[in-house]
Amino acid sequence: MNKSTLSTTLLTLGVFFWGWSFVFIKESLNGTDVFSFIFSRFLLASVILAAVSLKRFRHCGRTLLWKAAVAGSVLAFSFIAQTLGIQYTSASNAAFITGLCVVLVPIIVTVLDRKPPGPVKIAAIATAFAGLGLLTLKDGFRIGTGDLWLLACALGFAVHLVMMNRFITGLDTLPFTAVQLFVISAVAGTVGLLKNGAVVPPGDAVVWRGVIFCAVFASAYVYAVQSHFQRYISEIKAAIIFALEPLFAAFAAYVYLGEQLTARAALGGAMILVGAILVDVKFYKAGTAGRESARRNEQA
Repeated sequence: MNKSTLSTTLLTLGVFFWGWSFVFIKESLNGTDVFSFIFSRFLLASVILAAVSLKRFRHCGRTLLWKAAVAGSVLAFSFIAQTLGIQYTSASNAAFITGLCVVLVPIIVTVLDRKPPGPVKIAAIATAFAGLGLLTLKDGFRIGTGDLWLLACALGFAVHLVMMNRFITGLDTLPFTAVQLFVISAVAGTVGLLKNGAVVPPGDAVVWRGVIFCAVFASAYVYAVQSHFQRYISEIKAAIIFALEPLFAAFAAYVYLGEQLTARAALGGAMILVGAILVDVKFYKAGTAGRESARRNEQA
């Protein structure tokens, strides 16, 4: 298995965990507040990664620390903006606007590289975006008070995604991820103290279950994999893979909570998958052409 295929597989598994995290978060928030949950989740995740990579912290320099702090601050802002936005808009709007990351990433990449994506990537983005709309917009799209916060959240996630391909070259990814997640916890804890006057640790088994699942699988695993493996695929492909999150969330709600999984949602998820495949079509063609050219040269 080459690095691109391995990266795609591991990131898709991580997005699967993200999708499943919604049902655990939904249960947990019946027993704690949002900022306390985010604080506990990312604190535990950072401790796990720090314990695994403790000896490697000796070789971490200032560059790793400040880059991890910047990346963690961007993610913390995104999570907080998403939390604020969800309070003032519909769940379908929230999922759709957060998924705008799949469109914002190629815009950011175009600005940075001064080179627009090719026609195949544009087709992949359009297909994935249309699928996202089918998957998330059940009652149409209406702009509400929280939508600007969610747009800021989508921009934050897009910026962070692009960062991961360009920001951490030459850095040790495990300590980087541990510091990044600790920064998210620290920011969420600070906001929780300012907003609610306290940050409450998990108080019962249901909240602990949600914190542990999200910390281990939807945080420590996902962000460690993203930091190390995302460099082997394009930012655009990574954005389309992350756009699968609503599909996995709908599947988890169907299995765990008994919610309905509609044919429209399945079609939307299939279109996002097609978009992810389309991103690589030209590379397969290029590889085929290269092998064909080599074969003709050998025969000559």
